[in-house]
Amino acid sequence: MLTKKWTKALGMMVVMTVAPAAFASSPIKLNCPAGTVQKGGSDATHDITACVKKSEQGFKPHGPTVYFYPNGAKQAEGQSENGFRTGLWTSFDEKGNKTGTAMFKGSNFHGEVVEFYPSGKVRKVDLYSEGLREGTAKEFSEDGRVVKQVEYRNNREVAAK
Repeated sequence: MLTKKWTKALGMMVVMTVAPAAFASSPIKLNCPAGTVQKGGSDATHDITACVKKSEQGFKPHGPTVYFYPNGAKQAEGQSENGFRTGLWTSFDEKGNKTGTAMFKGSNFHGEVVEFYPSGKVRKVDLYSEGLREGTAKEFSEDGRVVKQVEYRNNREVAAK
């Protein structure tokens, strides 16, 4: 199960379309793909900076996307495609420490989801396929020992150690 921090960070990252008012000038420069423009900011009134493209529903993140905490610290960064998270995303705490990484496909977990201890050591590794747990999930002690191992098939636990 995902920690509350990851769940909160991912909940804030769920962006299908973004209202134009959510964007302003941005202090960071993203490498936006052709046909997109950078919008957003990292101040108390803007929690996202992203490359966006216009659609019938408004603006959709498409390309590099960065989310911020209210204090301006980076919360998460990754790639978006037509409003959906895709590829590798990284989450951070308010002090800038990496708290997790996750692979996405169509805004669903797809591949490894890794959570880290504040020390930076791996705390947990889950495997997903199209948003469903699939394979062996492992939890580690801070000294790197496997303390729990659960096997999943089609999002159901089938074995545990």
